[in-house]
Amino acid sequence: MIDILSILSIVLIISSLCVFGIRNYKIAIYAYSFQTFILVLIFLYLYATYSANELGGWAIIAFFTKVIFVPFILLRLIKKLNVVHEDEPVLGFFVSPIVAIAFSLAIAMALYPIYLKFSLIKEHIPLIASITIFMIGIFGFVLRNSAIKQILAYCTFENGIHLSLALMAYNSPEIVELGILTDALFAVIILSIFAQRFYKYFGSLDVSKATELKG
Repeated sequence: MIDILSILSIVLIISSLCVFGIRNYKIAIYAYSFQTFILVLIFLYLYATYSANELGGWAIIAFFTKVIFVPFILLRLIKKLNVVHEDEPVLGFFVSPIVAIAFSLAIAMALYPIYLKFSLIKEHIPLIASITIFMIGIFGFVLRNSAIKQILAYCTFENGIHLSLALMAYNSPEIVELGILTDALFAVIILSIFAQRFYKYFGSLDVSKATELKG
């Protein structure tokens, strides 16, 4: 029988794929906010089930920074740039999500036994989900040309890292959690500034057009 935690983990994978694959920027950003909300629910479930008090604080901080503030920054960015859809990605809109999820799951299954060995919380499907989400984020960098989708890819693999840490080392000092979220927040702000300047110079968010930066 599949439990609540496993269902949340599967939903987390599906929402990550939506962030990766949805072409409309606004919907993709909302999908990211939903994805992170599911991550917060997972933290709360682990907090209640394993008496992992640290994860209660993680859930609160993640909610305000990643469910609310990061999407707010990105929504302001697309409004300022007046962009709606991303350009055609590498491998096209239909093939790239299939490639991303297939390879991500394959890598997750290969690394899962290692993660399980070193995890404080030995929950099988969440561990697989954490690796899968991390890899979907990596493939987002490789297969999507849009600067905004690459920011979302960064946010996605950061969520994968966040879930991995919650399962493997939730008893880390709170300063570690604050460091992760602070780094992620500032990274999104800096990447958003770069995206604005890139769009102003090239008239596009397609990073493949930045050939003048080579050499």
